[in-house]
Amino acid sequence: MSALVAGVGAYTVLLTLLLAAGEHLSKPAALSAALAAQRVVPAPSVVAAAVIAAEGLLGLAGVAALLRDGGPLLGLVLAGGAALFATYAGYGWYVRSTGRTVPCGCSRVEQPMTGWVVARAAVLAGLALTGSLLSGAVVPLGRPDTVLLIVLLAAATFTALLAHLPAAMHDPTPDQPPARVGRGGVPG
Repeated sequence: MSALVAGVGAYTVLLTLLLAAGEHLSKPAALSAALAAQRVVPAPSVVAAAVIAAEGLLGLAGVAALLRDGGPLLGLVLAGGAALFATYAGYGWYVRSTGRTVPCGCSRVEQPMTGWVVARAAVLAGLALTGSLLSGAVVPLGRPDTVLLIVLLAAATFTALLAHLPAAMHDPTPDQPPARVGRGGVPG
């Protein structure tokens, strides 16, 4: 059972890191612009470049570790991922506490910094920490079997769900009351 839990956590974190780096690289100005709008870090362009590099390097190092049967490198990569996502969660919580409506900069599509962005980062930090602590149980890519297939399918599903969570849960009109429906289904 620990192989499934550790594997799904590890592969979800690595897929998310690679997806995030790819999205940021495809539209690098989006993260820098979001950081500038948040007005927290002094050099948004430098921080954006460091974030993109960290995501990409951790993701690639994790894949390299999985190709070499995991080992201590996978545990270190996942610990780094846990630290990165915990930093994202803390930063997002701080930005939310300022009360400003600003973009999160977490994808190519502009979406606001919401509690769901913070929650996603916290979930990913927890998955990375779990994967790091149980890294010896993660099924590496070099040993294809049924467990690896199940882990990869579950990780791909969790990655997709977590990637779309903030956008799916965002209500752009929270202050408007729901439309009243009169007779015959006509708003009234």
